[in-house]
Amino acid sequence: MFKVLIIDDEPTIRKGLINIINWKKFQCEICGEASDGVEGLEKIEAYKPDLVFADINMPEINGLEMIKSAKQIVPHSKFIILSGYREFSYMQEAIKIGAFDYILKPSSIEDICEVVKRAVIELKYQRDDQLEAKKLRKCFEESIPILKEKLLYDIIFQININEEEIKEGFELYGIEINEFVMIMIEIDGDSKKKEPYQRQLYQFGIVNTVEEMFAEEFKVEKIVLNNKQIAFIIGTHETVELLEEDVYKKVHSIQQLVESCFDFTVSIAISTKGKDVDELHDKMMECKNALAYRFYMGNSSIILYRDLSGFYKGQDNLAFDGIDKVLCNTIKTGNEEDVVHILGQINDKVIQTNLDPEYIKTFYWNLIYEINMIRISIKNLEVQDKDLSHDISSLYKLIDNATQVKELQDLLEDVAMSVVHRINRYNKKNINQILQKAMDYICENYTMSITLNELAEHTYVSTYYLSRMFKKELGKNFVEYLNEVRIDKAKELLKDNKYKTYEVAELVGIQDPHYFSKIFKKYVNMTPTEYKDSQL
Repeated sequence: MFKVLIIDDEPTIRKGLINIINWKKFQCEICGEASDGVEGLEKIEAYKPDLVFADINMPEINGLEMIKSAKQIVPHSKFIILSGYREFSYMQEAIKIGAFDYILKPSSIEDICEVVKRAVIELKYQRDDQLEAKKLRKCFEESIPILKEKLLYDIIFQININEEEIKEGFELYGIEINEFVMIMIEIDGDSKKKEPYQRQLYQFGIVNTVEEMFAEEFKVEKIVLNNKQIAFIIGTHETVELLEEDVYKKVHSIQQLVESCFDFTVSIAISTKGKDVDELHDKMMECKNALAYRFYMGNSSIILYRDLSGFYKGQDNLAFDGIDKVLCNTIKTGNEEDVVHILGQINDKVIQTNLDPEYIKTFYWNLIYEINMIRISIKNLEVQDKDLSHDISSLYKLIDNATQVKELQDLLEDVAMSVVHRINRYNKKNINQILQKAMDYICENYTMSITLNELAEHTYVSTYYLSRMFKKELGKNFVEYLNEVRIDKAKELLKDNKYKTYEVAELVGIQDPHYFSKIFKKYVNMTPTEYKDSQL
């Protein structure tokens, strides 16, 4: 029902309007009456009427002045002036202040009802518009997380590079990107084997875990990239400094929590710090590149992009689309198995397409040329260089003289496998150099207290990366390797009768004799005293 307020200094007019008109017929009800403009404003403030009848000539405040003030309180209400003034200036002023209609006294009930009917029709349209606007606003507010994620997706993949649109979107969706790091979580293994519902459940679980873990100290924005990868922008509040170590600790906890709750493992990449929205794409590429090196780290890895400084990273020299670029990028990671797979895809694609032979030759030439540029860049990093089985000039002649696709494919495979093998060897050599440096440091300082943090600082990598390399390359963790070094040195010292057991413990960096005896027996299957006696 629409609420009606009648304001007139003549009681007979008020009573007449209240009693003569069938208000229910128009879906209206009288909410009150007032005898002057001041009281009228009070009632308008109190009742917020939809329809107001008002006289012009009233005590205290006239009807026109009252309507001006009332419009500030109920801007969407309909004001109908009921007046004996016939001067055009009054009617003109009434229109100017936004009155719905101007009815002259005396007036027939039919005329008044017709005005009420029109006013109610407008009120209904207005109400419906407001309900629709409210509904749309609710839908928009519910869609903000999706729209926000879509905007961020378009930014990180450089689909949207319009600065004004991005700024407008950030203000609209309440996004603020200052100092941040990006993390990317990838489900290990082939998620396509899982049912769609299960994949969605996994993603939901990962998102909830990350948001809950970072919620108190960080601002988090998520971007679902595909059914295996989810990116998160991790920022801090303005007064808090973003520390990569804090992010790493939470990421490690997230990985453990996910793997304990679900029947799958995840690998997680962490970018270096970014400063604003312009760096989102670069940080996303850092995460993607870091995940590519999972080939060396294995599944269930946490890979910090800054740890990859010793790995080979080629520069894009030509812009290939599709599978061409995929092959080149995969070669740069040194992943031989993936390169073989992509070469097979290229072969199938070329055979399936019925293209001009010259075009196919150009395709292979451009691709081999790009791979050769990768070869040249890795060559400059190696002490000794062995050229490809074919030099570039002879390759061009071989491509030009080729009469079958198989000849071109064989050349591509020869070149690609030669370069990827070289990069693989270079990366593994780098891993071995870091590990060897760590091992040398342990051998030189085993007599002192050595922590994994100290060792990581010495080798310029993260503690996680170093710990992972010990486990992957040596089959044991840092503590186990350190203990082995200390026990080997202890065995040598125990052969000398001048040292007591507790003295040997101190000489190999273990201050607690009981703990020394415990780990000695673990590794040698006898106590230090038993071992000493066995050497007599």
